[in-house]
Amino acid sequence: MRFQKRFIHAMALMLACLLNASCSHHASNVGGIETAEISIDQTTHLFQDEQKPAAHEEIHFTYITDERDERMRDSLNRIFVDKTFGEKYRQVPAKDAPAQYAADYAETYRHDLESSYLEDVQTTDSDVITSWYSYEETIESAVERYQKNTLLVYRVSTYAYTGGVHGIYATNYTNIDLHNLRIITLNDLFKAGYEGPLTNLICEQLMKDVEVESLEELEEEGFGPLEYIKPTENFIIDEEDIEFLYNVYEIAPYAYGAISVVIPYETLMPLLNTDYLIVKKQL
Repeated sequence: MRFQKRFIHAMALMLACLLNASCSHHASNVGGIETAEISIDQTTHLFQDEQKPAAHEEIHFTYITDERDERMRDSLNRIFVDKTFGEKYRQVPAKDAPAQYAADYAETYRHDLESSYLEDVQTTDSDVITSWYSYEETIESAVERYQKNTLLVYRVSTYAYTGGVHGIYATNYTNIDLHNLRIITLNDLFKAGYEGPLTNLICEQLMKDVEVESLEELEEEGFGPLEYIKPTENFIIDEEDIEFLYNVYEIAPYAYGAISVVIPYETLMPLLNTDYLIVKKQL
C-alpha cells in the first residue's frame, strides 16, 4: 500500500508538471546514429499562484533511439541520464527521465521555499522578494562527436539561477569508449606518471592564451591558486587535439567565464598511452 501511495503521488506530480509545461520530441541522426531530443519548458509558481514568484525549468535532453544495437543504446542512455540528471535517475528510462526530473524540480522548489516566502513577505519589499524567490534552470545535452564503434562524446550544458547577483553556468563532457561502453578517463589516455608533465603543458598553454610570461603573472591575472590548476576529467577528445574545460570559478574568477585549454596531439605525444585503442584511432 505504501508503494502504491508513493506511485500515485509521483504520477500526480508528473501530471501536474506536464499540464503546466510544454513538451516536444525531435528525432535526428548524428554521424549515423539515431537520436531524439525531448524538450520541456515549465513554469512553477509558489502556491500555484501566478501572482507569486516562480521557477522556470527548460530541458533539452538528447538520447539514443537506435534499434540496431540494444545493448549499446541502453548502456549509453543510462550514462546520458546519469550525467544529465544525476545518479538518482540512472535507472529511469531515458524517454521518461526529463519529465520525472522536471516534476521533482517543481516539487522541491515549492517544498523548500513556500514556508520561508510566507515569513519574508511580511517584512520585505515585493520587488526584492520576487528576485529572491525567482529561480531558473536550463539543461541542454547533445551528442557532440560520434565515431562508429570507437568513440562518442556527450555534452551537458547547464545554467542555474537561485537568486543573488548572477546564475552559474557549466559545460561538462563525457567521452565514452564504444568498444566496451565505459567512460574514458585521463588514466586511460595517458601513461603512468602523466600528472606532473600534463599540468606543466596546461599551464604553458594558459600562459600563451593569457599572454603572460610566467606562472606568477598568471596568478596576478586572477588564475589559481596555482595548485588548483591541474588536469581535469572534463575534457573532449577531438580529431586533432584534446580540449580541457574548466568551468567558472574552477581556476579563474567568474568574469573570465569558462576556460578552455586546447593541446594538440603532437604536443601530448610523449605522454599518450598509444596502446589504448581510442588513442590509436585519433593519431
